[in-house]
Amino acid sequence: MKLWKRVTALALSLALTIPLAACGGGLSPDDAAAYIQGVLDVNYKGIYDPAYLEMVDSSEEEAQETYENSIAVEADFLIASFMDNEPTEEQRQELIEIYKEIYAKASYTVDTATEIDDTTYGVKVTVEPIDVFHQLMDEISGGDTFAAFNAQYPDTMDDAQYYEYEIAWFQLVLDTLRELVPSLGYLEEQSLVVQVSLGDDNYWSLNDDDFNNLDWLIIDYNFS
Repeated sequence: MKLWKRVTALALSLALTIPLAACGGGLSPDDAAAYIQGVLDVNYKGIYDPAYLEMVDSSEEEAQETYENSIAVEADFLIASFMDNEPTEEQRQELIEIYKEIYAKASYTVDTATEIDDTTYGVKVTVEPIDVFHQLMDEISGGDTFAAFNAQYPDTMDDAQYYEYEIAWFQLVLDTLRELVPSLGYLEEQSLVVQVSLGDDNYWSLNDDDFNNLDWLIIDYNFS
């Protein structure tokens, strides 16, 4: 099974860009690396470094909103991938809290930036992708718990029966995922170079495609 990652809706609001005035018109390699570190920390760990917030001219409240939106988008992506119906609101909130626990364990390292030209820096980021959804799919496809659960339901169901089944099945997914979080592991590390560029709007920002590629690595959703 392969889950297709959502095209991120997080794309680089003003809370994640550097005003030209904030760096005196230029950007140093250290600034570029610190910016990438801050973007990652805000989106995945809910860490709001004061120096980063000053750099992007943002408040902690705005950064927290970015973090909450990031987690909610990820939860909705998983729901759309796993369910035909909508879960209960309680289940959605539970999944959001589980994602916060998972992302708190995100493993990434930001290296020193390299100046490509006057308006672009390349920053190498190394990620160890989280494997928790590989573990979950092993349980879903081959575990006794899910087999026993599915055996309770008929092969043919009407809409009401199927909705009841999906809600109960998704709760089992949530329960299993929560049990797996403390023992999640990591896949082989991968590195990529992301670009921080000065745009025509006089803001330095992380390239959208680079952010999406980086976002794809944090948690691995590719299953054979």
